[in-house]
This record gives sequence, C-alpha cells and structure tokens, in this order.
Amino acid sequence: MKKLAGILCLSALATGAFAQGLVIFNNSATTLVTSGAPGNTASISGAAGSFYFGLLTSASGAANTFTFAGNYATNSGVAAGRFLGGTQIVNGWAAGTSQFYEVAGWSASLGPTWTPGWLAGNFGGKSGFFGISGSASGVSGGGNPPAPTLPLFGGTGIASGFNLAPTVPEPSSMALAGLGAAALLIFRRRK
Repeated sequence: MKKLAGILCLSALATGAFAQGLVIFNNSATTLVTSGAPGNTASISGAAGSFYFGLLTSASGAANTFTFAGNYATNSGVAAGRFLGGTQIVNGWAAGTSQFYEVAGWSASLGPTWTPGWLAGNFGGKSGFFGISGSASGVSGGGNPPAPTLPLFGGTGIASGFNLAPTVPEPSSMALAGLGAAALLIFRRRK
C-alpha cells in the first residue's frame, strides 16, 4: 500500500512539474489593434484570418530574449481591432509561474506562420503589416491548486493596443528593383 501511495505521489509531482499554463489570448475593447503608417491608422478589419497574432514569452523580459511560444490567434472578422484566440495552453510556461510576454501581429500577406526573422525586419521582400505590443508580465493559470487563467490584455496585462506598421522591403530587394528599372530604361532607349 505504501508503494502504491508513493507511486501516486510521484506521479502527481511529475504531472505537476510538466503542467503548462493557461492564458486568455484575446484583446479587449480598450486594447484595439490598428494598422497603417503613423498618422494614418485604422482598426484592423476584414474577414477572419486577414491578420495573425503570435505569443512571445521571456523569462527575463530583457530585449532580444522573447521567443515564439507556439500560440496563434486571428482577427475576429466581426469586431474591428479585435483578435480572438480563446483560452490556450502555453508550452514552456509552467502553470502558476510568472513570465514576461508580448504579442506580435502581422497581415496574412506575410504568411500564416511565425517567422523569427521578422523581429530583425526581414520580411523576405513581402509587403504587409507587422507590429509588436508592449510587454507585460503575469502568472499563468492552471496548476494544482489551480491559478486563475491569465488574460493577456487589460487589467494587469498589456494595458494598451498596438499598431501594425507597413513592412519595408529590405535593401537588397530595393536594390534589385532599382537594377530592374534601370535595365528597362536602357533597353527602351536602344529601341
């Protein structure tokens, strides 16, 4: 009987050690997402899937330490400026522990999956919109005893919305476009 009780206790400890936290991956009416150049922004809109959002987490919150957690959300398609991901399990963020987090957003024209190079401004020559929210920290939900599910926006979370700015092609793409335009001018003059 003691062996069985010991095995059950170890099993509960092991399960608790690998438990993942729970977050509410939605923004609120007071933390809307906009897109556009500064001074010319509007709340994101369009069919669901026109914009994607990814959760970035960091143990320290220091610059360049945020990594993609594997969690996605998409714009609601109904309410402008809103995105919906619902309650999600976050791998690598143990239940009941504190982490720093940010949310990255991008237009569907950049692709549906997260690309780490976007943080360095490398958009592969694609045009669209990209932006990152402010940072916040919080304690994920779940665990034993269960902690409340963490809302990522509002309250003690990310307190304001953020803007998705137009992407600018990298210099090599602009250089190639310039060479192509020069070649067209040269060939036109020869005719």
